[in-house]
Amino acid sequence: MKRNDLTLRKLNNTDFPQAYEEFLLEINMNRGKYVRILSLATLFINSMDENIKKLGYRMIVIYCNRTNDYKPLYDVAINSGLVPVAHFIEDRIMNEKDGNVFVEMNAAFSKHFVINNIYCSLQQKQLIDFYEENIDSSLSVVAPTSYGKTDLIMSTVRETSNKNVCVITPTKSLLAQTKMRIIKDGIKQREKIITHPEMYNGNEVRVIAIMTQERLLRLLRKVDDLKFDYVIIDEAHGLLHDDDRNMLLASVILVLEKRNPDTVFKFLTPFLCDAENIKVRYADYILKTYKVDEYIKTEKFYVAELRKTRTRKFALYDQFMNAFYNMGFPDGVNTEWEFVKKYAGKKNIVYLNKPKDIEALIDVINKEDKQYSIHKIEEACKNIAEYVHPKYRMIQAIQRGAIYHHGAVPEPIRMYVEKLYSEVESIRYVVTSSTLLEGVNLPADKMFILDNKKGKGKLNPSDFKNLIGRVCRFSQIFHPETGSLKKLVPSIYLVAGKYFSSNANVENFITESMYVEKKVHDEIENVLLEKTVITDENKEQYISAKEFVENYEEGIIDNYDLRKTKTEIGKSCFLNNITELDIFKNEEYLDECVTKIKDAGKIVDDTKKLFLVLYKMFFSRIDDDRIKRFEHEETRNFYQMFMDWRITNTSLNQMISSFMRYWKTLVESGKETVIFVGRWGDITRNGQIPLWTDLADKTEMQMVNLAIVRIKEEQDFLDNVVIKYVEVLNDMELLEENLYLNIKYGTNDKRIITCTKNGISLSLAKIIVEKYMDYIQIDVENDMLQFRDGIVAAMEEAKENEILICELQYFL
Repeated sequence: MKRNDLTLRKLNNTDFPQAYEEFLLEINMNRGKYVRILSLATLFINSMDENIKKLGYRMIVIYCNRTNDYKPLYDVAINSGLVPVAHFIEDRIMNEKDGNVFVEMNAAFSKHFVINNIYCSLQQKQLIDFYEENIDSSLSVVAPTSYGKTDLIMSTVRETSNKNVCVITPTKSLLAQTKMRIIKDGIKQREKIITHPEMYNGNEVRVIAIMTQERLLRLLRKVDDLKFDYVIIDEAHGLLHDDDRNMLLASVILVLEKRNPDTVFKFLTPFLCDAENIKVRYADYILKTYKVDEYIKTEKFYVAELRKTRTRKFALYDQFMNAFYNMGFPDGVNTEWEFVKKYAGKKNIVYLNKPKDIEALIDVINKEDKQYSIHKIEEACKNIAEYVHPKYRMIQAIQRGAIYHHGAVPEPIRMYVEKLYSEVESIRYVVTSSTLLEGVNLPADKMFILDNKKGKGKLNPSDFKNLIGRVCRFSQIFHPETGSLKKLVPSIYLVAGKYFSSNANVENFITESMYVEKKVHDEIENVLLEKTVITDENKEQYISAKEFVENYEEGIIDNYDLRKTKTEIGKSCFLNNITELDIFKNEEYLDECVTKIKDAGKIVDDTKKLFLVLYKMFFSRIDDDRIKRFEHEETRNFYQMFMDWRITNTSLNQMISSFMRYWKTLVESGKETVIFVGRWGDITRNGQIPLWTDLADKTEMQMVNLAIVRIKEEQDFLDNVVIKYVEVLNDMELLEENLYLNIKYGTNDKRIITCTKNGISLSLAKIIVEKYMDYIQIDVENDMLQFRDGIVAAMEEAKENEILICELQYFL
């Protein structure tokens, strides 16, 4: 058989699969068999078939790591442009006796691939060159995790002086991370990075905005003539989905192009089959595409079946042969956590879909006897106890070498524990949800996937590949001190236990996601994308999307013939992204309400009146379970309490104490103890979804941790839903100015407001203004601030909480 005729299908019909299985599982291997494997790998790597070529590379990597003979991999790396691999072998593995004139020549040639003191692969270098050559063209860049997409963002900021640049990130957790990278890259002092709409004041030399689509929409509303010259959409594959956030992202892109038809868009994504699939309707940008297809990491996948209703199994899955090789189920392993412990590396990511499941697994981990008592961990636990509560389960988890990460973890805590995980060797596990899919970068050697879902649906192949790409990043593999080429073969474990769907077939799932011959297609669902087919099922959604776009920014859609708002308040509702209310149906009523309130001279000046007006004007006319609750006075009083806490900057610790006092009163007085807790519930009422829980069954520690997640979720509800309606009232001049400032900023002190406009939390801002004015210059008129050297040392000397210091370091 000619090498150019070889395919995986043909290879499967030879005696190769048997030899390959013995090689993978190290069964009866000897020198002769290794020579044969190496010969076959050399043949494969010169094939014209891409999958055969990748199989050859995989065999060579596994062979070299197993035998510590890296000469074959060195030759392959040199010939394939895998410069970081070749340099690592030259620098860390080769002996002097291995050197020759060719090695010297290759080492000299490799220096052409050094960018910012990092060795790049051929396609990394080509990607950077392509990007910089096309800096003024709209691009779609498809490159796996670790290929330096963040460096492309830095390049855009660097190379476009005096031009407005916007980076749209999918999550708030990426804002600080991206901002810090730009600051470290050496941004000029006079240039200001804004991560929140309130940070913009119109006096900026240039605008560098890093925002989620929601924040950017608010900024565009605030400044109706603001334009951007360059817009970077990170994790752009999200545009394919039809959820509210990605529909909003498409709408924002249309508004940006309407304001500046010459806007240059850069779409960055780890996975996309066809760049044309993210083309937004009514937009005129034309995309040039660069797609990386280098193969450097070659994962090993393991499947473990732990479910009691199925036969126990532990197998290695090979994505080339599409075969499962039985490994023999490990002794003494009965639970997911026992499995993770048995196969864990130095740093491990454990993936679960539901926050509730994450905290349940943490409870299992917290039953471990072994605890770490090193100084850094003891200090961290003390700081978290002070900032949150001594019975926060994160504290026990850290003592046992674990942290966790989901949407209901308070943001300052999340940043702090991520830093701990990265810096403290004893903290080996991060148990996380799909927040990790959106670009959050944490070191890890191994990954354990305990659930194959993301949200309500299954992890699709692109999401799955994006997830596993977070393990063994290039910065870890090629680290000058701790790097190892063994990390070219990351271990990914799919553990089907109680967190997996009972009917999920784990073998089918891994085959659909990773078999190299499986054709993967983009699933295009967003009705604002050109390639989405409009049907009877999504026609109404399409009409609503068009109405939103045209009512937010008129003139985007040619020959628009759908509804337009007739009132000022109707327009304000669109500008504030009011989606729960039928604006057209209610705008005349809302307009009458505005007139009545103004005529009566009853401007809203306290939070009790605020929630009464919000209910009567808006919430009473919305058919949404989350909002219908406001018909009850107790619900309005509850959120009034939260708003008052916001205004008085009540600490998280104090809020938890208030919850605990109230809940304990319910239990002790014999009153109704079954309460609504949403997704944290374990009791059903008039339905199949458990949204309730009985406080009488809870320990004090369980109640504390329930209070923590509920407070975070209620704060998010205020920020993401209620505040939009407050903004509408303010637009209509129905709010007393002091109340508005206190709701928005938690103070009317202009120095503190300037700090919060620059992205600093209210808690930290108040401490800085009260204690550290010698280390900060605040320009209230221009909403600018500048830190002086020594503020961190001063805070450390004063023994301020490390969580606050950690937050501050993102601004220095």
